[in-house]
Amino acid sequence: MLASCGDERLSKDDALYDFDYMVQLMLDTFPYFGLAERSTGNFPFEFEFIEGRWVVVPIGTGSIDILALAEETRAIIENYPYSLQDVAAYFGIAPGDMPAFDEHIFWSIITHEFFAHFAMFAHSDSLGFRGFNHIGTRYAHVNISRYPLTFLNSRIAWSEESSNFYRGQQDLFNTLAEEDPALFRFIFRAEPNLGEPTFPPVVRTEILEEGRIAYLNISTFGVPELSPFRSELIDFYRQIQDYDHLIIDIRENPGGILDFARMMIMYPLWYDRDNMPDMPLYSLHVDSERGNELAQLHFTEKGHTPQFIPQSDDLLTIGQLLEAYDLPYLNHDDLHNLSHGMRFDTSLAHIDQASLGRMGLRNIEHTPFGGQIWLLTGEINVSSSAMFARQAKEMGFATLVGQPVSGAYTSTWLTFFALPNSGMVIQWDIDYLVDEHGRALNEFPTRPHHFNREGMDALQTTLALIAGL
Repeated sequence: MLASCGDERLSKDDALYDFDYMVQLMLDTFPYFGLAERSTGNFPFEFEFIEGRWVVVPIGTGSIDILALAEETRAIIENYPYSLQDVAAYFGIAPGDMPAFDEHIFWSIITHEFFAHFAMFAHSDSLGFRGFNHIGTRYAHVNISRYPLTFLNSRIAWSEESSNFYRGQQDLFNTLAEEDPALFRFIFRAEPNLGEPTFPPVVRTEILEEGRIAYLNISTFGVPELSPFRSELIDFYRQIQDYDHLIIDIRENPGGILDFARMMIMYPLWYDRDNMPDMPLYSLHVDSERGNELAQLHFTEKGHTPQFIPQSDDLLTIGQLLEAYDLPYLNHDDLHNLSHGMRFDTSLAHIDQASLGRMGLRNIEHTPFGGQIWLLTGEINVSSSAMFARQAKEMGFATLVGQPVSGAYTSTWLTFFALPNSGMVIQWDIDYLVDEHGRALNEFPTRPHHFNREGMDALQTTLALIAGL
């Protein structure tokens, strides 16, 4: 058997402790076990960057028993290397050449044998070094003084234990890609590629028909700052103010910062500032000591943001919520595991100069668009791009064309946890988010007004609709 992949081996006992710690964290904070098991939606899936664009790749059936999968994964850890000999053989590694168990093998098992089976469902995932480096960069640009959940994430992003783990993973990634491609494929389940992924421009504009039809493509909302895109977008909005149609294309947008959509698209373009409708949402949290603690931090943080404004002075019990609001389609099986929650007002009316100023957008110009706005959606839309699609539809901002979005709706910052022995960082959403009728957003993702016509993509379908065909 080969030596460990890392310089300092994580023992199997320590790994099993980390795994049990992770499962208990999920029991204490993750609200979607029941929904995952009964879902017939379009997960599990993962994103892959293929031929210059992000695509959704299905990797299994629609429903998943997460706790049963956890038992299977724990057995894989206990019985390594025998439990993964078939996988290793697929990548050309003989049983006698399998690497010794260490923190990188542990990460690979957690990532590919556990989270991959429900990848991106409610942002459930384990971070690789690129994801960890991204959150470090992200929180370097965020003023965390008023945001307690963000502060927790920032501590993880800069912790010594996690930094050491991900530096080691990055070194291993680069070393194996050159020296042992078979072992690289076994650990990372990907082809060796030393180059950084390339991404299309964040903003792309085009005039499809002079004086009549304009096109705006936003490839991602995952940017560290909004201000670099302000001038380009406002100049474009000025140019097209008298056009009849604006087509906004987010089909390849995997999400990021909801502020991008709300502050840089909806707020400047909204035609009637005296009529900015609400889209009420409710965030419910797991009934545990840790779940209640995170719910309170979430409630406190939302009091400082313009995205979702709590509609009560205190966090409410589920009983108080049900007494105050009619939520007829709330799933009562899921309620057994939930204890507290809050109602949000999500109206754009809450965007003020102070909130714009915090994003570097103070005095952003109002460039109202009086024509028809079309929003092109696709199955890759998750997180903030899915929420943008929902708000655009429910608030009457745009007519949606394309495919249903994939969901992963949340009202929080992504919530990260670090495992104590390995330093590995994991994530999932802590809020069970429902609409004004009590329907879980992740169970009923947003559908477009118009599906793609046969033989047409969303843009072609939209142009046909505009032409009255």
